[in-house]
Amino acid sequence: MLVDKDQRFQYVNLVLSAILAIVLIVLTCISTHLSTDDDFHKSVHTTQMSLDLVKPVFPWHYNNTWKSIGNASFKHKIYSAYFDRRIDIIENLFKHKYRKAIGSVRVFTILSLGFRDYVTCIFRQRDFSTVKIRAVQVKPLPERKDIKYAVFTIVCPLGKADNGNKIMHLPQEVAITYPSNTLANFHPTFVPISYPRNMDQLFAKSQPILSVCVAPLQKHYRNVLRIAEFVEMYRLLGAKHFYFYEDNHSRDVKRLLKHYRKEGIADVLPWNLETYQDDSYFNGIIAQINDCSYRAMIVDNYRYAAIVDLDEILMPVNFNSLMGYLRKCDKGQTSAFVFCNAFFYMKDGNDTYSTPIYARNRFLYTQTKVRRADQIKPVYAQSKCIINTHSVLEMGKNRMWKSVSGYSELILQPNVGILHHYRDKCYNCKKTLVIDYTARRFGSLIWDRVDEICLQAFFKDNGICPTS
Repeated sequence: MLVDKDQRFQYVNLVLSAILAIVLIVLTCISTHLSTDDDFHKSVHTTQMSLDLVKPVFPWHYNNTWKSIGNASFKHKIYSAYFDRRIDIIENLFKHKYRKAIGSVRVFTILSLGFRDYVTCIFRQRDFSTVKIRAVQVKPLPERKDIKYAVFTIVCPLGKADNGNKIMHLPQEVAITYPSNTLANFHPTFVPISYPRNMDQLFAKSQPILSVCVAPLQKHYRNVLRIAEFVEMYRLLGAKHFYFYEDNHSRDVKRLLKHYRKEGIADVLPWNLETYQDDSYFNGIIAQINDCSYRAMIVDNYRYAAIVDLDEILMPVNFNSLMGYLRKCDKGQTSAFVFCNAFFYMKDGNDTYSTPIYARNRFLYTQTKVRRADQIKPVYAQSKCIINTHSVLEMGKNRMWKSVSGYSELILQPNVGILHHYRDKCYNCKKTLVIDYTARRFGSLIWDRVDEICLQAFFKDNGICPTS
């Protein structure tokens, strides 16, 4: 019996020793990995700070367009690319023997959902010299699983030749190639790489400015008054800049957007995603959201971007503006401020009680549609958000899918902020509607501003913004 007890004791002791040894090995591996990553990050930062990074010299144009990659029958497309100096998003260590990592380039494409090829990035300088680097990330961003194509984000590490030269001329363009598309290997499709408008902002602290990413305008959209009201309402809420994506043939819409662009209030990007492209509607939304998030961060160094459709207003309840809320409540570690959805219905009757007698444009939807659904939708059910652009990695339609480590999202309670969704179609209209005058707090300001902008853009039409 004593022998049995001794044997059991030795067995238990052996098992505990083995477990302890495994734990120590795992901890050592983790510590070594973290130490290696930390050393790599410090090395990249030191390299970045020691270099004079020179971006290609070319005038700013709105020159991003969807282009076919290689064989057109594949329906693979590429739109844009951004230089990202954030170190911690390079998921695999840069292992190129003769080059030092300085950051990465993120490319937005549409590929087959089942795409499995390895991808090579071709960086091209202004003198047409090229460097090929293997992509470290090729990841689909599918909003749905039942589609044939999906938006892909491709991350390519960007390095500098280890030659002692302190001046680095950044590449002007990038293309991607992969084995299954032979034509792309022989005739690569290049897109320009976007850098900061002002390179002094590359390593600067983000500017506390709210921008607005507007979903692509439909091809035949003509309601100019709604666009004017949308922009002026967000300007009253503290927004400073807007990003529009359009493939619109309406002369009136183009006139208003041209006016905003001339005033420096908006960028207007071509959005020529052909209608024949399978799943183009869903892919277009995800591609535009991600492109705009990186454009606001990289090109303009704006801290905030509201991700919304043209019929959506993120409305603070206890603050006079969105920027007032962000200045007071953002502690610096929030990736996204999520607003839950409440429907207003455009087919509901107009309440014109507060419409000024002098107003030229008399049917502003935020001022005449004052009844909303009593039920506020659950979080992520058609919710929208304001993001901290410098935390973004991957964006979805209604939320941030992936952010930089250390950030987390914040769900706003209805007494803090609500998404006012002015919907043309009416679902569950027989349900209880409640009066909500929150948007009327701006009084005559919104009426005056819309009339003023319509007068500037449509003077010959007596300052009336077209609605159809």
